[in-house]
Amino acid sequence: MAACPEYEVLLDVFAAGALETEEAARVHAHVKSCDGCREAIAETVGVLGMVELPPLTPEEKATVQELPQRTLAAWRRNEQHRGLRRRTLYSLVAAAAVVALMLLVPGLIRNPGEGGGTVTAPVTSEADSPTGDEVDAETMAAIEAWAGLEPLDEDVDALEDGDALDEDLDFELGETL
Repeated sequence: MAACPEYEVLLDVFAAGALETEEAARVHAHVKSCDGCREAIAETVGVLGMVELPPLTPEEKATVQELPQRTLAAWRRNEQHRGLRRRTLYSLVAAAAVVALMLLVPGLIRNPGEGGGTVTAPVTSEADSPTGDEVDAETMAAIEAWAGLEPLDEDVDALEDGDALDEDLDFELGETL
């Protein structure tokens, strides 16, 4: 006898124990009254019994129980290595950028024809440049302020050739300050 066509798929799922309670109750009620469906379920249970796995050994049970922890530990190690590789790559890129800047920026400054240039003082003739006698008092005060010196009280121009400013008679050549 053959199983009912509308129950064929449900009978296999029922034999495996995978039906929800409402459908399982409906199939169970039908199997009580249908000999063909009962025989189909018996065949399916026999086949499923042959492919059933043996019970787990204690070692296999321990391995299955440790699986989540080992998986999580392996994932964490992988993420740490990935982060380390990423940081190493970023560091190498940053170092390459610094080296490139060190090589390119001085090249741009040395080659004024390529867009960069150095700042140089305008060239003037000797007649246009001021000598030590021609520096005005305001410029000299600015230089002294920049150098952090006290302003000079004595007029250097007023000294005669033989006069000296506060000569140190104990001064020896090679003496350091």
